Amino acid sequence: MSRSIERIKETWDGRAKDDRLQGTYVTMADRNQRMLEIDEALRYITPGKLVLDVGCGNGYSTAIFAKQAEVILAIDYSEAMIERAKREYGAIPNITFEVQDILKPLPYVEKHFDVAIAQRCLINLATWENQQRAIEHIARVIKPGGYFVMQEGTRQGREGLNQLREKMGLPRMPEVEFNSDLDETTLWPFLERHFEIVEVRRYGLYDLIARVVHPLLVAPAQPDYEAKINDVARRIAGAADDAGEVSRWFTAFLRVRPSSA
Repeated sequence: MSRSIERIKETWDGRAKDDRLQGTYVTMADRNQRMLEIDEALRYITPGKLVLDVGCGNGYSTAIFAKQAEVILAIDYSEAMIERAKREYGAIPNITFEVQDILKPLPYVEKHFDVAIAQRCLINLATWENQQRAIEHIARVIKPGGYFVMQEGTRQGREGLNQLREKMGLPRMPEVEFNSDLDETTLWPFLERHFEIVEVRRYGLYDLIARVVHPLLVAPAQPDYEAKINDVARRIAGAADDAGEVSRWFTAFLRVRPSSA
């Protein structure tokens, strides 16, 4: 691992060991955004499926996925996160938690999983080169015709949202430390080497309400992630797909091509 990757790992190790953080808050402050992501991923997890959860963190999402999947293998490079996941969700019989490094070939049979899921895992890999390597390692272990549910952030979406915030007199949202948002100009051509892009869902309506309208309504106070308006934003964004130019992140549903391995 590079030094920057090690620093990222130390950050997540620290959060895993912080008992003040519970549930989804161990890995994400915005619970409504997380639940929106989970609901989207569940569309591709059907009974009987063997699922790989890449970058599972403390296992919060994994435990929900397990209600529909046959078996889930959940991996993370943070030993502390896996220890916490085992402590909190290890009793769920169809989940196995393992420490693995996605930057190395995964020690699983090729074309093994029906579905792989990554929720903001790739943006924590420091460089585009690392992100490409991780995608290739994931593609290798998915069955032909299987799916990769990829939920990640983009530079273009964050910039579009920040430009709108500036026009409305709001400060730019700072870049998250250690996150390396994906560049869509290189991402989609690379993905098409391995996958058929079945569907891309964007959440600009959520970001428009939660990151622009909400702050404007409560200014000069700080917006609260748990405010009712964010719950409303989640439900609207789950029902409609629009305002993609101000969507910080996306869900891509990708089908593995037969020749990708």
